[in-house]
Amino acid sequence: MEQFIFDGTRLAYVRRGETGPPVVLLHSAGSSHLIWTPLMAALARDYRCYAVDLPGYGASDRPADGYTLERYTELICAFVMQHGLTDAALVGNCVGSAISLTLARRYPELFRAVVAINPLTESTAMQGDWRQAARLVRTVPDGAARALSGWHTPRWVARGTARSWFTTRRAYRECPYVAPLSSGFPARALVYLVRDLSSFAALDDWPDRTDLPPTCVIWGNQNRVLSATAGRTLNATLRPDRAEYLDACGHVPMLEQAPAVTAIITDFLSTHLPAEHTH
Repeated sequence: MEQFIFDGTRLAYVRRGETGPPVVLLHSAGSSHLIWTPLMAALARDYRCYAVDLPGYGASDRPADGYTLERYTELICAFVMQHGLTDAALVGNCVGSAISLTLARRYPELFRAVVAINPLTESTAMQGDWRQAARLVRTVPDGAARALSGWHTPRWVARGTARSWFTTRRAYRECPYVAPLSSGFPARALVYLVRDLSSFAALDDWPDRTDLPPTCVIWGNQNRVLSATAGRTLNATLRPDRAEYLDACGHVPMLEQAPAVTAIITDFLSTHLPAEHTH
């Protein structure tokens, strides 16, 4: 993997594709760039793809703090600018979608398109199946949160987290990318993200839609991590150019329904970020 360092934090990333417009892919909490493997294999024929491991996950640094929407946005903006990836498309899942939408909202002139899969906002998180755990983490005293953040999630927790992403045990068992994600990660990455959920409330209240680049939102209707019902309310405010709701699909549709999601994204990008060559 290649590396990028900004303000003392090292990010690891994978690059695929030699020609075409750039596409930056940002994963969900608890995962890594691996969730984009099938999509990148398809996009790399016509696009230059960059899949980043966010701090706390994969091969990137695991700092003591900085697991906030603001810090993530700052890091990815620096990554985009240093690599000359202006006029790129952003593709995200969960917190990766939140980062993508925040960047597009702040710097619409830098990005050509956004694909937000299961976007994390305060409302989608607090209406999901993990809302009780989120409420607990948000209300514990700071000292207890710091103590909890020092814990490294064991394999059984990481496996349980990954299992909740899928609608069926079979889909979970047959996914080849689950095992590499089951080594665990520092609990601080999730603890501090949950405690920062109030920052994600800004994504539930959108400004004038005309300021955003073309946007596609994809939801798994059976998402158990975030609420697809709250996602429909979010879409009514966001008014994306394209909205897709996939049945028999949960939190990682790019893995659970890879062909369908790849078709949606390639079709959307072909309109708003056309490739420079065809095969």
